[in-house]
Amino acid sequence: SEAAVTNMARTCCEAELAVNFNGLYQAVRNSALNKYGFLSTSESIASSAVKTAIDVRAKAIIVCSESGNTAREIAKFRPGMPVYVLTTTQSTARQCYGWLKGCRAKLLPSIGHTDTIVRETIDDMKKAGLAKDAEPICVVHGHSANIGATNTMKIEYV
Repeated sequence: SEAAVTNMARTCCEAELAVNFNGLYQAVRNSALNKYGFLSTSESIASSAVKTAIDVRAKAIIVCSESGNTAREIAKFRPGMPVYVLTTTQSTARQCYGWLKGCRAKLLPSIGHTDTIVRETIDDMKKAGLAKDAEPICVVHGHSANIGATNTMKIEYV
């Protein structure tokens, strides 16, 4: 019934609010380090982005990703805020939106002008009421629009 679904949705939302995302992040990071002894470059950037986003209380993490690998790495660390994946690949958009926890995807014709598309995404978040002036947004992208090029994490402000 509709009342049962409403009650279940309310319960799920309340349970999500009780999660200690910083502790969850540490547990996932420590598990990867214990298993492999180190983090790969992409894991390290993703880990740093999630930890920074938690520390500065970012409203979201924006990821420019062709293959979706960076988005998967970030989702693995369970950031506790929405992850917006900007991609030109339809299959990556589908996988990120339907499979990765907390991820939303936006399909773009090109991600060649990273600064412009990130600013447009932040402006869209502001217009939708998802972020306010001066709030931090964590941004992860590469130096080029090539697969495996992710090497940058920065904080932008609405």
